[in-house]
Amino acid sequence: MKDLQNIIGYLFENMSDPFPRYILKKEILKETLTTADVNAIHMSKWYKQLADEQWDDGSWGRFHSQDSKAAIKQKFVTTENALGRARQLSLSTDDPIIAKCLRKLERYVRGDETWTDNIEKHKDGGKGHLFCRPYMSAAVINTFNPENPFIKPLRDNALESLEKAFENGFFDEKVWEQDVREYRVPSIAGMGMYGIMLFQNTNCMEDKLQKQYLDYIWNGKNGIYYVSSMPPADKRCLEDRRFFEWLSSLELLSGFSLFPEFMKDDALPHLLHETYRLINDDVIIPASYNIRYTESWRDKNNRKSDVILRLLRVLVKC
Repeated sequence: MKDLQNIIGYLFENMSDPFPRYILKKEILKETLTTADVNAIHMSKWYKQLADEQWDDGSWGRFHSQDSKAAIKQKFVTTENALGRARQLSLSTDDPIIAKCLRKLERYVRGDETWTDNIEKHKDGGKGHLFCRPYMSAAVINTFNPENPFIKPLRDNALESLEKAFENGFFDEKVWEQDVREYRVPSIAGMGMYGIMLFQNTNCMEDKLQKQYLDYIWNGKNGIYYVSSMPPADKRCLEDRRFFEWLSSLELLSGFSLFPEFMKDDALPHLLHETYRLINDDVIIPASYNIRYTESWRDKNNRKSDVILRLLRVLVKC
């Protein structure tokens, strides 16, 4: 695709820091990384931030909720937060800090350990929260390693309830909620962020179910819980303060094989248009942007290149 080649050419001309070059080679060009590539990112500012704060047990402390009373303040306030940054940087299971952390998360999934987070009591004294923990841990593992054998039983269980809810060709909320009330499946394993993370990058769904599932999410007026409060179908322009909220929902959904079908007629041309506007025009990037690849991110041109790289990572999946 000529458009993508033009964008790639622009980024190679304007980005020389370790992580942008690493991501371009690994995700965009699908080239084999060299030892020099890996050594370069391991010496970078962003990698050192993660490595320096990782605990001896592989975590970054609590999994999901910040410990506001922690004696030592960390940049990465939860393990989930740190692994989210690792995904932004395209780190994978062959990296030592990721491998170490995933072994910890596997223990959460198997029930050998549980989080150190406080139990959220809600209306059932915390039973539902404790039930959710292995599934949330499994969802995060899946974003790094969908083939992990410990998460498959949980994904299969959640998929069984999802299939039942869509049995009549539409999402039957009553059927889903019944399974949730009876603790057959956790509420988070459905249409929100954790459900999407648990099902993405796998062949666990037949195309018919995947289309129904994505269509429900794509047009859902309340957006994706934990990610956005608007439907992914609701396109936004760069100047919109909610543009990156919208982009985050596309990033999350891009792990499904039918994602290109939902993008091709409307969102894809729009995303390309916004990317070229960034390259050719003096676009003001909203203050809400906070994902950085270049180390000198305060530089205006570097911020622009960071955004273009982030857009390109979605475009190549379309």
